[in-house]
Amino acid sequence: MAYKLNFQDEDGVLLVEISGEREKKELTSSAMEAWREISRVTSKKKLVKLLVISSATGKYPALDAFLINSSLDECGVHRGWKIAFVNLDKASFQDVKFAETVAVNRGFNIGVFSNVDNARKWLLGSC
Repeated sequence: MAYKLNFQDEDGVLLVEISGEREKKELTSSAMEAWREISRVTSKKKLVKLLVISSATGKYPALDAFLINSSLDECGVHRGWKIAFVNLDKASFQDVKFAETVAVNRGFNIGVFSNVDNARKWLLGSC
């Protein structure tokens, strides 16, 4: 896997930290593998709220964003989960916002944010 994942349960919220480099030739398969692992841990812990903080760097092309976020079902992501995704890589932020649109259009409750405070407020709020 091109990404390193770190998991921590914070009072009923699964904190997921993602780091690594997005590699063009493996981007889709690496991202889907990461989502499968995130889904496995989330299901095992029986949690429904996720705070995903990504410091992954590199390009996130629209086609990959579309393919990955159109395949969240296949990765085990549940539509009943609420996922706040913090993208710390400013260069890819708009690309990740596009991925949010793809996922939301498929019925997933995902919000993309540029900072942890806003993500946490959204995640723990009634939105």
